[in-house]
Amino acid sequence: MKRKTRFPFAFYSLIRIFAVEKGMIMKQVLLSLVLTLLAVIALEGCATAEERAARAAEHAARVKVALTERHYKISVDHMYPMKGGSKSVSSSYSVEVRNDSLFSYLPFFGRAYQVPYGGGKGLNFSERIGSYRESVVKNGCRHIEINVKNNEDNYLYVIDVFDNGNSDIVVQAQQRERISYSGEMVFE
Repeated sequence: MKRKTRFPFAFYSLIRIFAVEKGMIMKQVLLSLVLTLLAVIALEGCATAEERAARAAEHAARVKVALTERHYKISVDHMYPMKGGSKSVSSSYSVEVRNDSLFSYLPFFGRAYQVPYGGGKGLNFSERIGSYRESVVKNGCRHIEINVKNNEDNYLYVIDVFDNGNSDIVVQAQQRERISYSGEMVFE
């Protein structure tokens, strides 16, 4: 049978009381640091909202200038065939307009009614633009219709470009099913 002494118990009780008091002080210091940090983040958030609005306005101006000059490139990240679900595509696919030419490098999934032996070019070509119509629709969205003809087919590219550079592209061909894409305008 072991004999219990009161000394260690009393000693540990004093240490506990001191640690609790010290812990309370540490908790108060830690709480004040956390509150100060949150206040700094909140103040920083207000400044970034203004900066974000300025950046969005600058980006919208760049989009408008690119469309006005007819010199822009839209990098495609999703495609939406008529049948089946949407598919993610690599960032190398794009549609580019340079003055009077259209450079199309797009994947195609769907039905082709009449194509050359071997499948033809598909939507990978560069040709002069037949007609180019642009109009502004609601909320500053630009609606662009581009007619292009090559030796395989006649194409109508319908492009909706928003102020933030996001774009929707619909390609209607005479010899292929309609297909849609979404992407974003890129600047060099």
